[in-house]
Amino acid sequence: MAVAIAVTRERREGETRCAVTPETVKKLIALGATVTVEAGTGLGSSIPDADYAAAGATVKPDTRAVLDGADIVLKVRGPTAQETSALKPGAIVIAMLDAWR
Repeated sequence: MAVAIAVTRERREGETRCAVTPETVKKLIALGATVTVEAGTGLGSSIPDADYAAAGATVKPDTRAVLDGADIVLKVRGPTAQETSALKPGAIVIAMLDAWR
């Protein structure tokens, strides 16, 4: 069974980075993963949703749909409370956590 990887858009003010590029998506899929990206994930980095779709990712319109069933979540900054509540038990979040903030 493939590992399901989810990428949600960054919501913190001023954050323009995104956790994956279309090139990264291609590499993850080549390793056997499925990748789901939230619509608008790459806008701050000038990467349109169509580029993620062309790389093989599924683009979904909202956070809950993206996180549904995800084994791994990739983010730049830590998840929001809404994102955390939508995670399945045992899901792994890979992000930078700003414990001092």
